[in-house]
Amino acid sequence: MGDTESCSSRAVDFVPRQSRSWRQKVEVYNQVLRRLKDSNEEEALLPGFEDELWAHFCRLPTRYALDVNAERAQDVLMHKRLLKQAHDPVTRPAVGVRLVQVRSICDDCVDSIHSQHSRKVELQCSNHLSKQSILPPPPAFGSLPELEHVCEARDKDATMIASPVYTRLMHEITISTNDKPKLLSQLTSLLSEIGLNITEAHAFSTIDGYSLDVFVVDNWAHQEIEQLGNVLLREIQKFEMSGKLTWAC
Repeated sequence: MGDTESCSSRAVDFVPRQSRSWRQKVEVYNQVLRRLKDSNEEEALLPGFEDELWAHFCRLPTRYALDVNAERAQDVLMHKRLLKQAHDPVTRPAVGVRLVQVRSICDDCVDSIHSQHSRKVELQCSNHLSKQSILPPPPAFGSLPELEHVCEARDKDATMIASPVYTRLMHEITISTNDKPKLLSQLTSLLSEIGLNITEAHAFSTIDGYSLDVFVVDNWAHQEIEQLGNVLLREIQKFEMSGKLTWAC
């Protein structure tokens, strides 16, 4: 219940009386708000936006604030918009698909884990990224900041001995709808039937009965972002008709 207390009020009014996790949530909120305003994000300049953003963090568990990449403030806006769309039966479920770059550190023991084929794919993805003028963003969640520190340190010292960092292109799928039991397993089955390989999943439930599920997947052509979104919507309809998936609470 600690997460839900005082959510209708401004964040700064309650920091001293709340737990450490609550204060961390406030810190992330302030960081995201500052980044959005510094970037002159149009929505962030509207009256009442600060309260709306705080309400967004309040309706989600503290784990969301701790896991989300606060340096990617635009991702928080995307989640906020998808949750808003999920309120309307016409736009529910709300689905977002985008290309992301995923970094992984591989040391000498990678030979016992990764095949030659997988490393070849990773190299091709890295070469593809280097040719792009605008790089895809990192996933909304994950350990990317730590990897970025490794890359920065390696760039500053060319002689530094470090494990190689591989960059791969994947798709991030975000789905928001009515929350209900077994929703995550149903969505996982849906993605698997499409032929997607889930490499990462994050599931959050709001205090007012909605869900925010984020998947990082591969096994789909990188350039076919819109096509993947269309396939998802089509398969969702099939799952609904078969009774495998329902959005009612």
